[in-house]
Amino acid sequence: MIKAYAKTDVGKVREKNEDYYSISNSIDEIQLYMLADGMGGYNGGEIASKLAIQSAKNYIENNFKQISKDKESIIQLIGSSMEYANMVVYEKSQENKELEKMGTTLEICLIYNNKAFIGHIGDSRIYRIRKEFMRKLTQDHSYVQKLVKDGTITKEEALHHPQKNMLIKALRMQCLC
Repeated sequence: MIKAYAKTDVGKVREKNEDYYSISNSIDEIQLYMLADGMGGYNGGEIASKLAIQSAKNYIENNFKQISKDKESIIQLIGSSMEYANMVVYEKSQENKELEKMGTTLEICLIYNNKAFIGHIGDSRIYRIRKEFMRKLTQDHSYVQKLVKDGTITKEEALHHPQKNMLIKALRMQCLC
C-alpha cells in the first residue's frame, strides 16, 4: 500500500505559489501521482502548472482503457500525456503576450500492477523511499546538472551556482527535446 502526502509552499523568493499536484487512486486499477512546479520569474507559472496536471491527467484517464497494459504501452501513454500537456501549455502561452514565457516542470508516477512508470521533465524530483533508504529516481533537467554531468563543476559547486535554477527542459516548448 502506498501512502501519498502532498504539501506545497510558496518558498522564500516568490510571492505566488506556482505548485500544483494531483493524487488519484481509483482510475481503472491505477494510482496516479502528479506534480508540477511553475517556472518562477515569469508570468503564468501557476497557470502552466495547473494546465499541465489537468491535461496530462485527463489524457491518461481518457486513454488508459484503450491501451494494451504492457510496459511499452504504458510508457508511451505517459510520454504522450506529457506531449499533450506541453501542447496545451504552449498554446495557452501564445494566447496572451504576458504569458508567452510561462512554463512548468512535470512529474508523473503511474502505478499499475505494483510497477511504477515515471514521466519527468524539469528539476522537480521523484524519490523512492523504502524503509530507511531514499533514492532519487530522476535527474534534473537543469543547466547546473549538465555542468556536473560534464565534469565542469562539482556537486558542491552546483549547490551555490548562480544559475542553479536555470532549466534546459520544461513544459512550454514547441517540442520536448
